[in-house]
Amino acid sequence: MDELLQQGTRRRIFEAVRANPGISARELQRALHLGWGQTAYHLDQLTRGGALRRERAGGRDRYFPQEMTWEDRKILLFLRSPAERVLLVEMLASPGLTFAELPSRVGLSRSTVSFHLRHMIERGVVESYLEGESRRYRPTSPARVQGLLRSYRESFDDRLVDRFLEAFVGLLRE
Repeated sequence: MDELLQQGTRRRIFEAVRANPGISARELQRALHLGWGQTAYHLDQLTRGGALRRERAGGRDRYFPQEMTWEDRKILLFLRSPAERVLLVEMLASPGLTFAELPSRVGLSRSTVSFHLRHMIERGVVESYLEGESRRYRPTSPARVQGLLRSYRESFDDRLVDRFLEAFVGLLRE
């Protein structure tokens, strides 16, 4: 792999993916001020050479370091989507919310919440359970989601993530 990363642009792309796992090719191109052909070529070389993994999500290819586990890649695919990220963060902050509570808490329509919630349940990132007569929702691996949010906080550029992590860290200190 050292030989693969000797080329400067390729190394820059590799390092950007390590810092921002789940980043799309277009996001990489813009962040690194590269041409589209150059970006696509080096991503292909890094993927074929085994340094990166390519996952398809939401109509885009997203890139991850080869060593990242499937569980982490799966969660990060959802965290890279603004709607799914806001839902996950809200469910982390208040586990056990009902469907009726989610749209107003996250500022999304009922149909949008329903679509993304169903997708996250199908992929095993969120679980639903009955409590009394209410169906409630929570992340299946809250500690893992929190760890990924904390580890890649800078790559989300999101005030919601910042507020959640500040509150979470504050709770840990108390």
